[in-house]
Amino acid sequence: MRIERLLENRVEKTPTKSFLTFPDRQLTYEAVQNASKRYAAALAEFGVTQRDSVGIFLPNCPEFLFVMFANATLDAVTAPSNPDYTATELTHSLRLSEPDLLVTSRNLLDTAKQAAAETSVEQIVTVDDAEGCQNLVTAASSQSPTLSPKSSDSAAVGLHMYTSGTTGRPKAVECTHENWTISAIDFQKRMGFTSEDTLLTALPLFHANAQIYSTLGAAAAGAEVVIREKFSSSNWWDWCREYGITEFNAMGSMLKMLDNVDETDADGDNPVDLVFSAGTPPDLIESFERRFNTRVVEGYSLTEDPLLILNPTDPQKRRIGSIGLPPAEKTVQVVDDTGEQLPAGETGELVMHCPAVMNGYHDQPQQTTDAIVDGWFHTGDYGKIDDDGFVYFIDRKKDIVRRGGENISSYEVEGVIKALDAVAEVAVIPSPDEFYSEVVKAVIRIEPGHDLAPEDVIDRCKPHLAEFKIPRYIEFVEEFPYTPTGKVQKAQLREQPASSDQWDRETDDS
Repeated sequence: MRIERLLENRVEKTPTKSFLTFPDRQLTYEAVQNASKRYAAALAEFGVTQRDSVGIFLPNCPEFLFVMFANATLDAVTAPSNPDYTATELTHSLRLSEPDLLVTSRNLLDTAKQAAAETSVEQIVTVDDAEGCQNLVTAASSQSPTLSPKSSDSAAVGLHMYTSGTTGRPKAVECTHENWTISAIDFQKRMGFTSEDTLLTALPLFHANAQIYSTLGAAAAGAEVVIREKFSSSNWWDWCREYGITEFNAMGSMLKMLDNVDETDADGDNPVDLVFSAGTPPDLIESFERRFNTRVVEGYSLTEDPLLILNPTDPQKRRIGSIGLPPAEKTVQVVDDTGEQLPAGETGELVMHCPAVMNGYHDQPQQTTDAIVDGWFHTGDYGKIDDDGFVYFIDRKKDIVRRGGENISSYEVEGVIKALDAVAEVAVIPSPDEFYSEVVKAVIRIEPGHDLAPEDVIDRCKPHLAEFKIPRYIEFVEEFPYTPTGKVQKAQLREQPASSDQWDRETDDS
């Protein structure tokens, strides 16, 4: 099924049912479809045609989803970027997906213009009034909501989603319409959503979670989804009570933040029945459930394969500590370094075979060939499977730092820091964190004869990296541990205790 068809199906059944609720707007299914078709007609007048890539550089807002559904109607490709990106980071994303048109807002226009000047972008349109740019909202308002979909091919690529690389900068994942819709429908069925449910997310719309599981998952059920721009632990439960939220999606770090708020007698007085989360510490799950009178469902997916491995919603059938069970359409195996399948209980790389596996990495055939072998997607993650089929995530092979819901390429951060003349060598590794699970730490060896202060490193990073990628900790060392082939042993660095001289940006940066 195609993305726009999932919306059309719901409009045919319940056109006046509330679908999207933002702080300033509540929109029915029919209103969303009409707006999306008007946006599609406007984008077509701006020159967007089938198979064109359209960049989105926006925060969570209705216009983001209008453009996504509009692109699906036009059979164009949606390429969303993180609105926190610097011009350097946005430039890289735009070079990957090569859009001719970029949709942004007045507040982000300066960054968008800087990036566009170095890429294929020929036209920038905004969702509000901005000098020198056409207003997409105004252009759409004069269009008729009658444009018919340009394609019925569910195997067509519908999105370019950016993911962190293991040995390079982020890649553009080619995601088909079917990748998204089959994953959304599966999530809706396994979570048990109905048209009576109201979902909540504050996860970013440029990520798969908010697009697939919250937005399209709600559409699959005919439910409503409330979308906030940012997560707030102090306001979260008030929002749940105000909107009658029955389910919300979160990262494990968000549940930690909620649990860290001072307890009140009203904690358990909320309408939330289910919480879908990834990366929640096992020892937090049951205490969180008792305190907030809800159920936590742990799962696992990747942008390259969003069909979830998911624990049962019944607490009696789940396995705390596992990431759950794959659906019937998905086969998961554990293999060794030679690709041979390992027996139950043994640890190796998780590989997956299902209809939701990506089409490939855009314009990167070698990386695609390396990742998909004989139809099996190699996740780069270590795990194991028990005798009952429950899957357990052990560790990542990929050289990334997972800060909350963000995957940060250490290679990218290292590349920025290496540009400093005083840096002889740098290794970026994850450092444990109470709220984010991991934060960025840079271990640096200074070039002989040079001086380097932690503040110099931060000043170098700020123009080139989003705030969440900038190192929290910096440690200077005389030498690194090396492998026999001369590579830095990051695993050993991670195991070493922090030195007393480690610099902390949150406490030492004045």
